[in-house]
Amino acid sequence: MTPTPSKQSLPEPKRKLPMASLTPALARHPQDGWTFADPYPMSERYVRMFHAIITILCPPPPAPLTEDMVTRIERHVRGFMMYMHPLTGRGLWLSFILLDWAPRFLFMSTKRLSQMERSQADRVINRFTTSRWMPVRLLVVGIRGSVLSAYFDTDEVHQRLKYKPIAFMKERIELRHDLMSETALAAQ
Repeated sequence: MTPTPSKQSLPEPKRKLPMASLTPALARHPQDGWTFADPYPMSERYVRMFHAIITILCPPPPAPLTEDMVTRIERHVRGFMMYMHPLTGRGLWLSFILLDWAPRFLFMSTKRLSQMERSQADRVINRFTTSRWMPVRLLVVGIRGSVLSAYFDTDEVHQRLKYKPIAFMKERIELRHDLMSETALAAQ
């Protein structure tokens, strides 16, 4: 068994984690200086189409969904797209457009998805998800995943689900402190 080194023999940390000391509260959206990326560039026409697709993909009432939430979800997804590789971001953008035009491609309607009623749009999306071709199914998975991850991260949904991630956040902070403690550094 190796003896633990004294405090004087421990090396000084080479880096500091500034956010750990600046965020004493467990707020979901702390004002800690973090800036979000600019939204992925889209014309107003595509933003309107994107809003309609978000509304269709989010759970129906009684689940919470307001116009403000749709705008925040759109902003979140477009900001997330800026962190992607440029080809991946462009591919997701094209996937939204392809999904919007899917009713015409599938000869199900002369309307685009963003112009359809929810029940009709659900049938089109269901047809995509039951396709024989895996790339078509994966296209819907990527679109749904990007939209629903932003939806389920909103405060309104957390309130409706009675979900409070404070205990989880405290557990992760304690784990980080344990990993960064002197005994963990000494073991290295």
